[in-house]
Amino acid sequence: MENKKYSILIIGLYVKLHLKGIIDHLKSRNPLVDITLLTDKPNEMRDFLGHKDIEIVHYDVPPVNIKNRWLRSLVIKHRQRSFFRRFSKGKKYDIINIHFPNKYMSYVIKNLRHMSKRIVISPWGSDVLRRSEKDLKILAKLYNDADYIATSAKIPLGEKIIQEFSVPSKKIVGNFFGSDVIDYAIDYGKTISQEDAKKRYSLDGKYVITCGYNQRRQQHHKEIIAAIAQVKDKLPDNLTLLFPMTYGNSNNETSIEECKNDCAKYGLDAVFVTEFLSVEDIYKLRMATDMFVHVQTTDANSGSVQEYIICNKKIVHGSWIKYEEFEAYKPLFYFPVDKMEDLGETILKAYQSENIDLPKGVIEQVEKKAWKYTSKKMNEFFMSITHDIS
Repeated sequence: MENKKYSILIIGLYVKLHLKGIIDHLKSRNPLVDITLLTDKPNEMRDFLGHKDIEIVHYDVPPVNIKNRWLRSLVIKHRQRSFFRRFSKGKKYDIINIHFPNKYMSYVIKNLRHMSKRIVISPWGSDVLRRSEKDLKILAKLYNDADYIATSAKIPLGEKIIQEFSVPSKKIVGNFFGSDVIDYAIDYGKTISQEDAKKRYSLDGKYVITCGYNQRRQQHHKEIIAAIAQVKDKLPDNLTLLFPMTYGNSNNETSIEECKNDCAKYGLDAVFVTEFLSVEDIYKLRMATDMFVHVQTTDANSGSVQEYIICNKKIVHGSWIKYEEFEAYKPLFYFPVDKMEDLGETILKAYQSENIDLPKGVIEQVEKKAWKYTSKKMNEFFMSITHDIS
């Protein structure tokens, strides 16, 4: 499809890392698109993006430091309404795309509708899967008033949105998130060996178990440490635990010091990665891994898990997290753990087993998550929904 010009307002409050990929790849795919980013961290995003032709607007709503939850919620609601009332004056966009929407967005839907005839919500996962029933009831208004929901109906996130919000399935238009690491694996992966990757993190000669993929408590770092400690005598003497903690939610982070203390208590060697990583370094981190343990509370088709799949790593995965598009293929791509009490034994079983011979279909599904494919799909969708805007 030939590129066509359209304007889009991307609302990305309290998020940064993945917005860069979305904006970078959308702009690269279609240089004609006019992008405005509304963010609470304009200076960080300006430096982060480096695009001079992208308008960045400051979501200038100061934080509310009130202990009373009811009063705090009331003040946040008022401030957000006031901001969008001012911001929406005289503004028109072909599309508004809301990322990681919070419940307060439901109160400004009229202002959003004033600016655009097409509103697309891009849920990230925890913004729905880890919300209280009360918050979900408020969010339902936003999801019902929006025109499209950018997720898959075949994953738990999409299923919950359809069921919880009574959203018609025709609104679900597919997931446009991609992975630079998968692009890198396809284009350059064969040039980097596991030995070279381990040298990058000073893990030469180590058996590496990677624990989770961010700093959030839902990754269950401490539980993973305790489970490994239970079976450490049957694991290699050269075992090292690797903790990628390059991002998280500051209000809900696992303390690195706590994890270090736990590892020291159990006599476990550990490496913590906290610095911002390039795409190449993230790929090397995946490649340096011998086993990846993924037992977080909920998940929305994690890109990180798929990056370990394409690197052909042993994956210990909580069976409560379903990836329908992959689980249609047998054998499963992972060693399932049904409950946390069984985690140690499942890790030991994975260590003692051969690598899973992944079905070709699983690899093909993962490769479709490369930005070279998802950005094309995203741009074509955005162009298609602007045709009937008058």
